[in-house]
Parts: sequence; structure tokens; C-alpha cells
Amino acid sequence: MPLESVTARHFEIFLTMALSRNMAEAADALGISQAAVSKSLKVLEHETGLSLFRLANGRLTPTAEAERLLPFAQRALDHLDRARRAALELRGGDVGQIVVGVAGPALVSIIPPAIERFRRDWPATRIEIQIDSTLSLLDKVAGNEVDIGVGTPPVQEIDARVVQLCTVRDICETTLVAVLPKEHRLAARTVIRPADLAGETLIGLPDSSATTHLIAAMFQQARVAQAPQIVAANAVGVCSLVQQKLGVGLMNPLMLTQGIFPGVVARPFRPRIVLRTCIYYSRLHPPAPPVAAFIDCIGRAARAVSAQARS
Repeated sequence: MPLESVTARHFEIFLTMALSRNMAEAADALGISQAAVSKSLKVLEHETGLSLFRLANGRLTPTAEAERLLPFAQRALDHLDRARRAALELRGGDVGQIVVGVAGPALVSIIPPAIERFRRDWPATRIEIQIDSTLSLLDKVAGNEVDIGVGTPPVQEIDARVVQLCTVRDICETTLVAVLPKEHRLAARTVIRPADLAGETLIGLPDSSATTHLIAAMFQQARVAQAPQIVAANAVGVCSLVQQKLGVGLMNPLMLTQGIFPGVVARPFRPRIVLRTCIYYSRLHPPAPPVAAFIDCIGRAARAVSAQARS
């Protein structure tokens, strides 16, 4: 069924209704009558062949089908809103907002000084930061959902066709460190090796992380049976759990350059594992001047914090 008569407005009304307590509240939020809300929902149900709301305890609640449709409707409206804003900004000759997706320790080490530098020359430009995985970030850059992505190199799970739509450029290199509470027995070591971690609780990142793959290969080569007993969603989570003395983490030293985790120390880890931080942006069209300026600020900040991490 082609659904030609379904418009963005139908999805907007559907989404508002799903997030409202009743039809009167939805109508008030939309600035239309309850009859108009009801008519729009009936059109959407008729065209999709789905039952979207049911009456329960005196109120309309979304059905299972509606719950599954909600994120798609939200994404479609977000894209439309972004397109409208872009059109207005381009008509004015400028870009009023930059959306930056960040994965990994760049969130606390590279992005803050980059924003500080950028805002000296572009104080009126709004910056939106989205925290995500590298896997998702490249999809968003390719789909123009974010202007810039900063994270780890693409992993094998990412579709090559997506990567081809993105410019991917290294902005800094660091080497893996062991992160542990300063009172830990290994904190006195100048270097930590795989065998030193036998019997320790290892705190790691999800399997989708490029760093996780490198660590697993290193332990295998060292013939040390060790795997994360605790998995955190991101590097901030790893450091937070180490700070609570729940175990030892192996991660990018960029996470500790800003001193936001007191009581946590880093020690060099051997064999050396080189970690790359990359920036991604669309290959299909050149970045607008403020986006290009922010890319430059990210590169400058990356070079500064990587030098700090090596010192």
C-alpha cells in the first residue's frame, strides 16, 4: 500500500496523541480541535491498516503496533525539522546549529576545548552534542543526521557502503593504559602487563567497541585467560566504576586528561596498543563554513590533548 495520503502532519498528530494524557490535551498542544485530532488518527489507521489506540480505563492508549511505529514517526519528524531549519539558515547565508555526535573519551577530552575555541569566532552558532556509538555515528553522518562525528575508527560490523559516504580522518593517536584506583596494589608499578591482571576484575567496553577487539587479541596473544567481568556502555562508565574500586579498566588515556575522576590513576600497559581517534563528516558535500571551522577546532584540540596524554 503506497500510503500517498499520509503526510508528516498525520504523524505529528499521532506522536502528540501518544505522548498526551487524552485527546483534549493533544488537541490543545497542536492548536486544533479534538475532532481534527480524531479525524487525522482515523485516516492514519485506515491508510496503514493498523489499530493505533485502544480505550483502557477511560483513556486512549497506544497499541503494540503504535509503540513500534513511534520511533519511526519521531525520526521522520526530526529529519523534517532539521531540513526546515537548514533551509532557513541557508536562506540567511549561515548555519545556526551544528550537531556533533561523539563516541568514546573525546566527549570529555577533545570536545570541550574545541567548543571553547570555536565560540570565540562563532558565538551565535548553537552546538548540539549527541552521545552515541561509533557504529551508530557513521550511519548518522552518512544520513546527514549529524554534521560531525568524533570517535574510534570504523569496525568491521559497519557497512562499507556507509563508510564510503563519510570522510574519515585520524585526529590523534594514543596508547592504551591501565586505569585503576590509586590505592590499588598495581598502582606502584611503572608498567602493567597482561599477567599482572590475573585474578583482577576487568571492567571493559561492549563487544562493538574497537578497543575491546584489540584488547581481546592482545590477551589471546599473551596466552592470558582474561575477559571483562563488568561491561560499561562507554569510557565514562568504565572510569566511574574504577573510581568506585570495582575493578581495573584498560582504555584510552584521553579520558583522564581533564582530571574529572579523582582517585583514579593510569599506568602504561604493555604490549603497546595504539588507539586512534577519528573525525567523520559527509563526503557528498563540502562542510559549511562554521562546520569547517569547528572541524578545525576539533583537530587543534585533539593534538593538544594527545600531547598532554603522552607527557
